[in-house]
Parts: sequence; C-alpha cells; structure tokens
Amino acid sequence: MVPLTGCENGGRKAAYDEAVKTIMDASKQRDFSRMQLLADSLGKAEVLSEAESYFWQGLAYYRMMQVHTAEFFWKEAMVSIEDSDDPADLDTYARAASYLAGLHIRYYNFQSASKVVRTALEHLNYHHYISTSDYTNLLVFAGCCKGHYNIDDEEVSQLFEQAYKRHLDHIAKAHARENYHDAVVGVINIAYGWLSEKKYKKGLFWNRRLKKLVSDYKQLFPNDSAYIDKQQARCHIFEAIGYEGIGKIHEAEDAFEAFQQSNFANTDEGHLDASNYLAMAGKWQAAAKLLSNLDNIFVHMQSGYSLDDIQKFLLKKYKVNLMTGQTDSASVVANQICQRLDSAIIKSQWIDSDEQETIRQKEEQILQQQEHLSKVRILSLVAAMIVITSFFSVYTYFRHRAERRLAVANAQLEQKNVQLAIANAHAEESARMKASFIQQMSHEIRTPLNILSGFTQVITTPGIELDDETRQDINSKITENTDRITTLVNKMLELSEVSSKTIIERADNVPVMQIAAQAIDESGISSAEHLTFYLESSPEAEKLYLQTNQQAVTRALILLLDNAKKFTHDAEARLRNDTNEAPEKKEKVVLRVTADTEKAVFTIEDTGIVIPPEEAEHIFEEFVQLDEYYDGTGIGLTIARSLVRRLGGDVFLDTSYTDGARFVMEILTSPQVTDSAS
Repeated sequence: MVPLTGCENGGRKAAYDEAVKTIMDASKQRDFSRMQLLADSLGKAEVLSEAESYFWQGLAYYRMMQVHTAEFFWKEAMVSIEDSDDPADLDTYARAASYLAGLHIRYYNFQSASKVVRTALEHLNYHHYISTSDYTNLLVFAGCCKGHYNIDDEEVSQLFEQAYKRHLDHIAKAHARENYHDAVVGVINIAYGWLSEKKYKKGLFWNRRLKKLVSDYKQLFPNDSAYIDKQQARCHIFEAIGYEGIGKIHEAEDAFEAFQQSNFANTDEGHLDASNYLAMAGKWQAAAKLLSNLDNIFVHMQSGYSLDDIQKFLLKKYKVNLMTGQTDSASVVANQICQRLDSAIIKSQWIDSDEQETIRQKEEQILQQQEHLSKVRILSLVAAMIVITSFFSVYTYFRHRAERRLAVANAQLEQKNVQLAIANAHAEESARMKASFIQQMSHEIRTPLNILSGFTQVITTPGIELDDETRQDINSKITENTDRITTLVNKMLELSEVSSKTIIERADNVPVMQIAAQAIDESGISSAEHLTFYLESSPEAEKLYLQTNQQAVTRALILLLDNAKKFTHDAEARLRNDTNEAPEKKEKVVLRVTADTEKAVFTIEDTGIVIPPEEAEHIFEEFVQLDEYYDGTGIGLTIARSLVRRLGGDVFLDTSYTDGARFVMEILTSPQVTDSAS
C-alpha cells in the first residue's frame, strides 16, 4: 500500500507540474485567452485547487487588461482558502493578495490596497507563513500605502527596511535568479517611490542598494546581459533624477550620459524613462525629440490607448511640445488625444460590459455549485438517517427537515435570480447612459481642441504679425483649454472610484474655513464675471477643526461650487437666441459655512436654474444632465456625493429652496462612521 500511495502522490505531483507549465507556456506566448481556459478547465478537473484556478484566471484577465475581472478572481481565491492552514493554500493566498494589492496601487486605489495588505499580513502572520517573496512584496506595498498618506511616517522606512532584509535573507539562502529578480523589483519600487515623492536623498540611498544588487547579480550570472544592461540603465536614470532633484547638476548629467551608453536607452521604454529626466531638467527640446515616436510604445506595449495611457503618455507629449514652442506638433497631439479618447471610452465601455457579464456568469456558476453541494448534503443526511433508524417517526422527522432545508435553498436561489434580473436591468440602463456620456464627452473634448486648432492656425500662418497683447491672449487661451482637456481626463479617472464603498482615511486635522477657502480659490468662483459670490460663516464654524481627509472633502466642495458656477450662467444656446439683451443683474452664489457639535455644514445656494423636487435624487446618478444646452459631463455631483459619503457625511438637494438651487454638504466632526454609507 505504501508504494501505491507514493506512486499516486507522484502521479498527482507530475500532473500538477505539467498543468502549471502548460499555463506558463500560454502566458509566455501571450495567448491569455487560452491561459484562462486552461486554468478554468484544470480547476474543474481538480488538477489545480479551486484557489489556484482562480489565481491563474485572475492573472490571465489582468494580462488582457480586464482589471475588474482580475480583481474578482483574486478576491475569490483568497476567500476560498481563508480558513485553511495548508502550506500550499497559504502560498496561493499570499500570491493572490500580493497581485491584488499591486493592482490597486497601480491604479492609485490606496484605500483598497491598504485593506488587502492589512488583512493578508494579519492572516499570514497568524499562521507564521512569512518566509515567501510574496509576503515580502506585501511589506513593500504596506510601506507604499502608508507613504501615500504620510510620506514622513517613520513606519514607512521601517517597512521598507524589513522587506529589504528579507530579500537579502532569501538571496543568502539560495543565490538563485528568481531571488535576485524579486529583490531587484522590490528595491526598484522603493527607490522609484521615494523619487516620485521628491525625497531625492532617500531615493539615491535606495538606488545605491539597487546598484549593489545588480553588481552582485552580474558576477553570478554574467551571461544574462540583456537583464543586466536594463537594470544598470535604471540605476543610472534614477541617479540622474535624484542628483537633479538635489541640485547636483553635473553629477546628474554624468549619470544621464552613462544611461545613454546602455542598450536599454535605445528602446521605447528607455526613451520614456529618459524623457522623465529631461523634462525635469527643463531640457524640453531633447524630451520632445525622444517622444516624437511615441506611437511605437503603444504598439509594443499593446496598450490599446486606454485612459491611463492617454494621461501617462499623450498629455505628457503634448506638454513637452507646447513648452518647446512646437505648436504644430502640439496641435497634432491634441487631435490624437481626441481620437484616442473616443476609442478609449468606447473600449472601456466594451470591456466593462464583458467583465460584468463574466463576473455575473461566474457568480451564477458558484451559486449553482453551492446549491448542488447543499442538495447533496441534504440527501446524504436523509440517507444516513434512513439507514441508522428503523423508526418511521424518526425517518419522517428527518425527511421533513430535509424538505424544509431544500425549500430554503430554493427560496434563496429564487431570490438570487431576482437579484440577477435587477442587475441585468441596471447594466442595460448603465449602457444607455454610457452611450449618452460618450456623445457628451466627444463634444466636451472637441470644443477645446477646436479652439487649440484655431489658435495654432493663426500662429502658424505665414507672414502674420501679432502684437504682444494678442500673442499673450492666445497663449492664455491655449493653456486654459489644455487644462480643460486634462480636467476632463482626470474626471473620467475619478469616475472609476464612484461605486466604491471603501471608507476614506481621515488623518487630517484641518480648520473648516481653510477647506472653504481652498475650494473657493481652486474653483475660481469668486472671480467669475457673470455672478456675485458671497462667503458667510458662523462663529462656531470659524473655530472648528475637522478630523477628515482634506483632499477629498475639498475636492467635493470644489465640484459643488463648479456646479453652481456653471448653472448660474446662461447656456450657449440661450445666449445665441438673446444676443441683443444684456442681463439686468448678475446672478448670486452664496457659500454658507455653519457647524454644531456633531457636524460641519457647507450650504451652496445660487439663483440659477431651479431643479424640480422629483429630480432631487436623479441628478446624483452618473451622466445625468437635466438641461442638454449646458456643457458638462454629468458626473460632478456623482463624484462629490461618493467622496462625502465615504467620509461619513452626505450631500443632498434642499428642495424647499425655489429661487435657484441649494446643495447641502454635511461632514461629521467625529471620525467614527460605519460601512452603511453607499
């Protein structure tokens, strides 16, 4: 029997190894659809565990840029084994948590990343499973999350040091390529994080550690020339950025010269890294030259012109061309932004729809499996009771008990079906509203682009002479419309967080009136020519400090002030129909700040258009605009309410006010809130 068991275990191990190899081969061939199908089928065949199948499916969807589906599978992988203490399950749990946290951080969702990291570290520490590279990665992500909220927190450096020591311990135990690669990636993330936060001395300190790791790796694996060249190049470009940041210009130029000697510097990715340094150093002409073939980066990365790519690459290229005075090139890039933004929005809609359907089908499949298991258990219980008892009364009792459980299961299934039907209806409504949103965004983007194109044609017309005042006005308009495009892209990125129910961390102790002053300044409402703006405050408000998130609450108030500014101005269509009559008086907007022991209240009251009471909740839904003659995306109020509710407060329309619109934003003075906010 022992040899038989050994053979059986050996056979299962061989089948498992072959399954993982097959999945990895599909990944190397970039056949991610096949990778997902393999992981799913091997999980159903029980060659892979349920959690491992979910992990590999999540990785496949992530490679296909379907991040919501990847997030769903990685969460399911963690949930399916959260009660297990088996080493193989703990290894899969740590891997799924590491990838999930990294996904959230890549898209700047630090609230969700913090929750994943905290839960995973507590779980792995409880089981004393702390020796893997994935655990070390979670320590790095924990430091990144804490640094995002407070870069000067001493615990940030402590977490990074702890992770670095673990990387060195892994290398000391085995001088393997994988251990060095893990350490290099971890230190690159730390060094890049410090440099991004403009902590240049700390960035240079960690870059020296990176150089030491790469040097040691080169001695052990000298034949891996491509990898060594790329990592040495990164050391040089990090060094150039760090020295430029602390004012050591000659050292920065020497480091950049060393970077240019590498093979990596001639790649598209190398050009992008080099342009970051050149833009920082004010060498705009050189940066523009490197970014002139930016389209190659999209082709090689197979990015498909996502919103993230437009913000990261095209807006950067537009700024560089504008700073060098290459207005023709800037105009071309502006038109590329318009075309690719339409494509990105449509592609995002398709991907969202596909992901929603994939997740719905998987949830339905899981529900069916649970129902099947429930029925099997009930039938097994009934059969067991029939076997062990000959008393008819006992048999009848357990049969009725089984029937009751089956009825409950059927009722739950019917309830789930109703919920799925509602979800499908919501998805159809969302698709319709997104289609309207795409049309509106096309208008919103093309308006500033047409202005930019017009001014560019004026500037580049042969023989035209412009006085300084006219040229200054044109430059001002170009900058204004460039900022408008950037604001629209940022709003769409903000929209991805609207449905989140995660509570925003409230670590800032800030005066209420400082929040009001900052929002007034950034919204520009006090300088709007078409209205008169008033700020009123109570004595209690002027003395009050809020324990909140200053950035989030200020952003919400800015959006409400922007809404008041927009809808107290005549729509363009109405102005065209009434061009001969000047307005008899200016509209009025009042920001009233009051407070009591429980909350601070910001009331924004205007004399603009009146919102019908029956639309009081509808206007907070995504993409809703009651008046089609006004410019806008229809997402400002949605984002504002989402931010405030996640801070523990609320935003609503006061329907008792009939001379315009009155929005009320309430923020609790106490930081304790529950998850009930939605």
